[in-house]
Amino acid sequence: MKFRAVITDSVHMRELLNVVTIFSRINKNLIINIQPAKVVIQIETEVEASQCLWCEIDAGEPGRSSQGYFSEYVMDGVDKEHNQIYLAVVAAHMVRALSYVRNNAVDYLKFKLVKQDRACLAVEFSGTSHNDSDIMCPKLQHDIPVTIAPRSEWRNFELPFDTVYDLTMLLPTVKSLRGLLDKKKNISPSVTIYATLAGELSLVVETDIVTVASHYRGLQCNRARPPDEEDSEAEPLTEAACKVDAKKLSTLFESVNFCDMKMIANIKNDHLFNVNPSFF
Repeated sequence: MKFRAVITDSVHMRELLNVVTIFSRINKNLIINIQPAKVVIQIETEVEASQCLWCEIDAGEPGRSSQGYFSEYVMDGVDKEHNQIYLAVVAAHMVRALSYVRNNAVDYLKFKLVKQDRACLAVEFSGTSHNDSDIMCPKLQHDIPVTIAPRSEWRNFELPFDTVYDLTMLLPTVKSLRGLLDKKKNISPSVTIYATLAGELSLVVETDIVTVASHYRGLQCNRARPPDEEDSEAEPLTEAACKVDAKKLSTLFESVNFCDMKMIANIKNDHLFNVNPSFF
């Protein structure tokens, strides 16, 4: 197995730091799935049984110079048939290794899978310190211990890429949802999210004593899929609802620190609530 990737764009470096920082606030461990065309960073959890959170980074073609996120990207997986690598890593270690790029100019950020006493993800960079009169810094390297997941465990990390949703909606501002969910998580352990094609969104929490509902109107909403051809006589779906863990959803919006982000929600009725960022 082999993996090497280089980032030379300072904006991309800080974006990656922000993503890893967000994930570290939600779960202490990360899974890094390295594929020929992309890198997927996700929290370590059994996807089928719990919350899943992931970020996809387009890697371009391995072995070639890229004009995208990576200026260099090379990988070889387990074998030709299973050309992937799954790495488990402590999120705090990744944040610590990347934190230098927050306040310093860095010429490049290089990742490399290396084998020492155990498998490690080497994070290497060099640049100029803004805090020391612009002194050039020597090459610095953090070796982060990682665990390479065997193929028998890959199924535990498979993400719901092929899920067919019912409705997709442009959510209200992150700031608005953050404040609302912060209050609702203290009332009930779960919140039910209702969305309609008319552009209405409701967040409802219930207890034995009280039901509290918050409503938004005038939001953009569309069907995520056309009505099934085999069931063309059925009335088209016009609304969808899903119950989710209130604290986990609140933590997600509390952790988001991109000010220029809009969130798009995809809902599979009574099954799955998916949130995607959209930058404008």
